[in-house]
Amino acid sequence: MAQVGNVARASNEFLANEREYINFGSQDYLGLAQTEDAKHAAREAIAEFGVHSAGSPVLCGRTRLLVELERKLAAGLAYEACIIYPAAWMAGFGMLASLVRNDDVVLLDSLSHNCLHEGSRHATPHVKKFSHNDLSEVEDLLKAERVARPADGIFVVVESLYSMDSDSPDLAALLTLARKYEAIVLLDVAHDFGSMGATGRGILDNLKPGGDRPDVIMGSFSKTFAANGGFIVCSTAVRDYVSNHSPSHVFSNAISPIQTAVANKSFDIVFSRRGDSLRSQLKENILRLRAGMEAGGMFVAGTPSPIVPVFVGDEKIARLTSRYLTDNSLLANLVEFPAVPRGKARFRFQVMATHRHEDIDAAARIMIASRNQAVAEWEFTPPGESK
Repeated sequence: MAQVGNVARASNEFLANEREYINFGSQDYLGLAQTEDAKHAAREAIAEFGVHSAGSPVLCGRTRLLVELERKLAAGLAYEACIIYPAAWMAGFGMLASLVRNDDVVLLDSLSHNCLHEGSRHATPHVKKFSHNDLSEVEDLLKAERVARPADGIFVVVESLYSMDSDSPDLAALLTLARKYEAIVLLDVAHDFGSMGATGRGILDNLKPGGDRPDVIMGSFSKTFAANGGFIVCSTAVRDYVSNHSPSHVFSNAISPIQTAVANKSFDIVFSRRGDSLRSQLKENILRLRAGMEAGGMFVAGTPSPIVPVFVGDEKIARLTSRYLTDNSLLANLVEFPAVPRGKARFRFQVMATHRHEDIDAAARIMIASRNQAVAEWEFTPPGESK
């Protein structure tokens, strides 16, 4: 699979020749991965640093580019310090694996990312999952755990934008609850940081300036910043501890200079007037796709974001629909059990600022027609046959 902006080129054993698809499977939300800016940054990094960090970040793997990016992220999110990982999964896992002690408890949204589940399980046997975005249940758990564990840490772990449902928690209310019970809040901003919000800071833009904020934030470069890698921002004290105790930080090579350079350049673009313009175009594209799908009778979940979850429900119909999308040169990712509950299969359309109106309109038209064709085919039973 080769992704080039709005177009994906693919071939496999079932296709004699390479084909082009309208690409709604990419996580390149602002379309920066194919820009000359990103490519030039990568070439310059190769010329100066080579292609490999060749060392752990606690040894000799750090570069000037890495230090610059850490400072930008910490300042951009108004935290004291930052730690960068080669992958966002490693950041989420490493954050929890190092901060949470064996006797502590983690309260985890049931739909949180795999890295948060795995990091929690690695750190403590006391992991309590709560129903998605259910603050009433969170308070019940906080109350019970604080009584049971008056001296232990309680960590509340949530995401700012959930990738399967395109919805968000009430972060301000969650912070208020957490402080009431002296709990620590860890927030994953992988999907909305850089791509949404009045200043590009996603859900964090909704918080009162100078008000309460999550204790630690983790994020990703792969959705908006055109690079692999992840990060956490935190206090200096937390940085000093985590950087020496996070297994996925200490026992791994540092992020490559190529990825660091691209993320660095992308950061500058994202938080500039050009970034504002790209976010505005992205929002317009998101609203256009959602409206087109809904006009054709599709159920689109959540609130407007770069993720547009289009529900089909039945897995058999969803797989037939996927086949027809491919036949009609449209690429969109089918998500089904076990990633989501049985009977709730959906297509996760991922919108980019660089999508043209004709791409968006074609995607809606092909999706609606493919789903309808799949339903008709599944419901038709030839004489003498049974499903």
